[in-house]
Amino acid sequence: MKFCPQCGMEITQPSKFCPHCGHPLEIFTNASKTDPQLQVGVHDEDFIAFIGNNAGYYLHEFKKFNIAGRDSFSLTWNWPAFLAGFGWLLYRKMYVWALIAFVSMLIPYLGLVSWIAVGAIANYLYYQHAKRKILEVRELHQSVEISVVLSQIGGVNKWVPIAGTVFTILLLLLFFAFLLWFPLGLIDLFRTPSKYI
Repeated sequence: MKFCPQCGMEITQPSKFCPHCGHPLEIFTNASKTDPQLQVGVHDEDFIAFIGNNAGYYLHEFKKFNIAGRDSFSLTWNWPAFLAGFGWLLYRKMYVWALIAFVSMLIPYLGLVSWIAVGAIANYLYYQHAKRKILEVRELHQSVEISVVLSQIGGVNKWVPIAGTVFTILLLLLFFAFLLWFPLGLIDLFRTPSKYI
């Protein structure tokens, strides 16, 4: 069973062109032996089921990364990924990239570069992640309605915004506690310097 790399429709008879959209299939015939996306086909419905929240935005961005059935990187911008970085990657269940982003953001100078880079490449990373997961699900669950499975393994981690809010509140409390303690500590230092010597 083969699918057209352009329109994603099933091709039942060997042909040089897709009977549905007319896309040339000779390249497809050679590439389909190595590329699982061309064998199975990743459709918009699969992406929508996998993405969940904000699927319209990501579907629009994903189209920039697949030109004429071939994946290619295109520079885009994702404000939530730029502002939240590590948190956004966790929210979208991209755990390996979240770990890489967290570690790289701790390194001086590289941290600023990686912070900007996450905003610039986040959509492409998410596209590759979603496509890979969809293909895995299609391979393992051929006989079931995969949209249900995709919505379960995809979507978002709903605990991340809650954890982020709690963490931000704790940081603010520590900051204000430091602001209150620091002047009092200085006053105490000048009154009784022998305590600190």
